[in-house]
This record gives sequence, C-alpha cells and structure tokens, in this order.
Amino acid sequence: MQFYKRLYDYMGDFWKILYDIYPKLGIAYLCTYYNINKDETTWDDEFLMGGYYEKFGKLSGIKFDKYLLLPVYFTEETTTEFDAQMEGYINEGQSSITIPWNYGITPYANDQVFFDQKPLITSDDSNTYPLFGVTGLQKIAHQEKTFWKLKLNVEQSMTTNDIDDQVANTYVFFDYTKKIYNVPQSQTLTRMLVKNETVRRVLKNRYDENSGFYFL
Repeated sequence: MQFYKRLYDYMGDFWKILYDIYPKLGIAYLCTYYNINKDETTWDDEFLMGGYYEKFGKLSGIKFDKYLLLPVYFTEETTTEFDAQMEGYINEGQSSITIPWNYGITPYANDQVFFDQKPLITSDDSNTYPLFGVTGLQKIAHQEKTFWKLKLNVEQSMTTNDIDDQVANTYVFFDYTKKIYNVPQSQTLTRMLVKNETVRRVLKNRYDENSGFYFL
C-alpha cells in the first residue's frame, strides 16, 4: 500500500500553514463585527419558526456581541451593480469576507460588519459609512479548524447608530496575543504592553556595547 506520510509531511505542513499560521500572520483587514447573541436575544417562540421580530430599532429583541478591531481575510471588492426595484435603483453592494476558526466566533445570518479603516476614511463622522449584513455562510471544512466565508450585502440606510443600542457585550481583538478579550482586560494588556515597550527602550539606551553591561 502506498505510504502517505513521508520524511517531509507536505500535507501536514500545508494544513498547518493554512489553519494555524495564516490566521495569525496573514494579510488582514480590520472591522467591527456584530455577532448575534443567541442567549440575550428575545425570540418569537410561537410564530415565524422561532425567529425575532425586527432586526433594528426599539421594537427589536435581537442583541449583538460587538467585536472591535477584528481581522478578517480574503475581503472581496464591493459590487456596484444597480437593480431596478419598486423603491428605485438599488445597489446591493455585495461583498464577502473570511474569518478563521480560532476566534471562537460562530457567525449567523444577519450578523453585521462595519469596515473601520481610519486611514481610508476622509469624513470626520465615520458613521456615514454603511453596515454590511451577513446574507450567506459557507463553511470551508467540516472539522474543528476551519474558515467561514461570509457573503455580505449593504444594509440600506442603516448605520452603527441603529445597532449600538442593541449591543449586549463588547470585546476587543488584541493583536499581540492574537486573542479576544473584554474591554477591561484589553485595557490592562495595552497598559502592560506600553510599559514593557518603555522599559525595553530605556534598557536599550543604558546598554554599553564595550563592556556588555547595563548602566542604570
């Protein structure tokens, strides 16, 4: 029988690079991701197959977990095709992103994505840019380590002001550890990182190359 494992495990290396290394070191695009919180959301358990009533607004029982500075991958360009409908010419603004398994986030239809790249924004009010709603999900592999490809459509006339009141929990992706923390934890880690960087810079200036000692 053919041996599938050789001295150089090419397939093992390929899966490791794809699912372990790329989600940490790949080229990413930062966004704010609103993930539906199933436990906090008020569901209609009598009609509409257990769905929720309204997506946004005071009449909505849906709640979101908000993830700040979340890296996403393989971001596709936004389409600019217009469709003639009863309301007029509508631009669906379709796009897609990919998120990896190691975030611990299970995406759902009607999750919301807000692309918040400060260098690309010219307006003082970043809220003038649209939300993208998740309209389709594709799981790349059926194992624990996988990627989720999300199909996005622009939420017409909706901005972050319409959704922030429905946020149940807020989390922050901390790039140094490649993990997600709540806001107080991320603030503590940021202060520690700044202090460590200050100590490193001070020690570097106190190092004497001739003697190999640090003069404090």
